[in-house]
Amino acid sequence: MTTLWEYPKLLALQDVEECLILERLNRFTLRVEVRGRESFAFLQNTGRLLDYVVRGKRGFCIPIEKPRKLSRRLFAISENDLAAIVDTYLQSRAFEEAIGRGLIPWLRGCRISRKDVLLAGTKIDYLMLCELKDVLVELKSAVLRLNHHASYPDCPSSRAVRQVKGLLESVKRGTRAILVFIAAIPHVKGFKLNYEMDPTLYELIAKAHAAGLEIRGIQMVYEPTGSSIMLLNSDLPIEI
Repeated sequence: MTTLWEYPKLLALQDVEECLILERLNRFTLRVEVRGRESFAFLQNTGRLLDYVVRGKRGFCIPIEKPRKLSRRLFAISENDLAAIVDTYLQSRAFEEAIGRGLIPWLRGCRISRKDVLLAGTKIDYLMLCELKDVLVELKSAVLRLNHHASYPDCPSSRAVRQVKGLLESVKRGTRAILVFIAAIPHVKGFKLNYEMDPTLYELIAKAHAAGLEIRGIQMVYEPTGSSIMLLNSDLPIEI
């Protein structure tokens, strides 16, 4: 049985502060308590996060390098011995580190050519070069628990609908495309799409998958003792 310390460390984080979640003020701002004093923290995640952004939950913050209105960002929320990563920017950074180190077998040998690629009136996270062929890759943050599965979405998303439509059209034209779900929560055995929250998106993803869109999942978590983001599974089982 693999112990936690044997999993790859993707990112080591510095100056981490524990905080107590008090209130989500809007999509990007939280009221938190740090060392007994109230403060405000930035949250980079547009999902509802109803399982995690809950008053009284223990979170983890890091300083913002070039602060404007807010000086710290909430990036993870404690869950038993580990923590869910709610910051989509750090999820992306960890994913890029895994790509660069060849830790994802189904993307081994690929490199990132461009980020934020315009496609059908929206943006896709990455254009990669894999074996001299272009590959479109879009990441989605799966920070929703359905029993023993990570899931997505936790709220309707018109943006995701546009992105999947663009990927579907690209696949029909012969371009390889991959939709990657970042299961950034501990103690799950796989990924499952959430039909109830957005049936339109669910059916569109199923249609695109049948047409050739690849669906993949990876699992990563924050390990508080070592202040590190760790890759627990580079090929998480998927249920469509």
